[in-house]
Amino acid sequence: MKNIIIGILANILVIQASFSQEKKWSETEAEKEERMAWWSDAKFGMFVHWGVYSAYGGEWNGIDYGKEMGGGSAEWIYLLADIPKEEYEKKAQQFNPVNYKPAAWVKMAKDAGMKYMVLTTKHHDGFAMFDTKASDWNIMKSSAYKKDLLKEYIDECHKQGMRVGIYYSHEKDWYHYKKVRRNGAEIPESYKKIVKTHLEELLTNYGQIDLIWFDMGVKRHANLNQMCYDMVRKYQPDCIVSSRIGNNLGDYENLGDRELASPGSEGYLESIMTLRHNWGYDKNDANWKPSEEVISMLSKCACRNSNFLLNIGPGPDGCFTPEETVRLNNIAEWTKVNGASVYETKGSPFKGEYKWGSITTKKQKVYLHLFGEKNKIININGLKTKINKAYVLGANTAVIFTQNIDKATIAATIPNEAYKQTIPVIVLELNGELEVDLEKGPTWVPPSIHHTNRKATTGVLLESDGVNFVLNNDKKQQSFRLNEEVQYRINDHGNIQLVPGFNLTKNSKYKVVSTTGNASVVEIITLMK
Repeated sequence: MKNIIIGILANILVIQASFSQEKKWSETEAEKEERMAWWSDAKFGMFVHWGVYSAYGGEWNGIDYGKEMGGGSAEWIYLLADIPKEEYEKKAQQFNPVNYKPAAWVKMAKDAGMKYMVLTTKHHDGFAMFDTKASDWNIMKSSAYKKDLLKEYIDECHKQGMRVGIYYSHEKDWYHYKKVRRNGAEIPESYKKIVKTHLEELLTNYGQIDLIWFDMGVKRHANLNQMCYDMVRKYQPDCIVSSRIGNNLGDYENLGDRELASPGSEGYLESIMTLRHNWGYDKNDANWKPSEEVISMLSKCACRNSNFLLNIGPGPDGCFTPEETVRLNNIAEWTKVNGASVYETKGSPFKGEYKWGSITTKKQKVYLHLFGEKNKIININGLKTKINKAYVLGANTAVIFTQNIDKATIAATIPNEAYKQTIPVIVLELNGELEVDLEKGPTWVPPSIHHTNRKATTGVLLESDGVNFVLNNDKKQQSFRLNEEVQYRINDHGNIQLVPGFNLTKNSKYKVVSTTGNASVVEIITLMK
């Protein structure tokens, strides 16, 4: 009888322990909303792709493998160029970012108005940018730097009040696991052990981690994905997890690479964008987005209920490029004036946008983001709450308007000085809580924004009139047309240089990068010597 009672009590304890563990890892919608609150309010973050691959600059043995050349992206070069392991290890031994100043990185992000940062701790090449016992393939034992880059970064984030995010490639590891683009085979326990060790270290050795950005999770590898998720919940229960962990385990949805959210989006969303085509440093990628375009993307994301994670690809020395610095400074100028229209706001309640732009809302204010057509008079249909006053954000210049509450229409006259800003924002102060008429609101949906796929073609020039030309590629003829936006390059036996232009010569060999879907639109042309 005594043994039976002991057995029953033991079972009760097991059930209670199981229930307690399950409860710890579950949460109500209200609890999740509280956990996600800082992220929802932040709206704007910095992504940093940096590692051994940065030392190649997208190029190996005279071939450019970057995204702008139709390849995967500069940080994929270990796979794309099929660089031998011993060669890649030599490059790692030379990796010595003596100009790495995390304090300056974090300050620059803060000045630009970014509220969180996400640094690559291990990308697909398997190289750990932190001190680890999992293997010797890390910054401490396989580089010339010999210091824990990650600790320096996280310490600075904590010191300056920046939310800490880390990227970790759990699915792909071309060094420890398998050097392939896609792999559906069962993952070996030896690799799971490495991932487990890495995550234990990342989640216990550096203090508070606010966000972890997993990548390219595969549904068939549910056990690996679940293991990663469970470890986050065990060691950092408040940490936010990206959807790219796989199997619907993430806390929010990552959109596709370089893809912006659509108008009327709902839920927790994050748009990720590059300043040029590549994520990692690429010395030949000159396709920089203008500051105005990037600021417009930030504005659109806020209006579309999405966070905006903007990527930086530092050089191998640890410095941001001059082009990145200029754009961050320009963004800083805009957010200093207009940040109130982005942070702690809600996106537009409407499914469409106005031709002039869209709106964000916060308490008893509506912010008009004028990223569209530059009109003297704009119509804001669908708002029912009485407007007390309207003015240009930052300048406090009054905006004249007329309102018909019954018809839910507003017409506002935009002062000329407003359009001196990169993206002007007009504030409407409401007489009460916001009420809208969804039926009378905007329905126009602009073209989607996402990264452009490119196709590379190499061939011998058959004929040309200086603008139109024909290449012979494997006995197949293709026609192309040059335009003012074409980038010219010369690859002189492996030495790639950007040049202002050149004349097309018959029987010479050229490599053309064109936009997929319209092969005649030339983006880059390279003379191959």
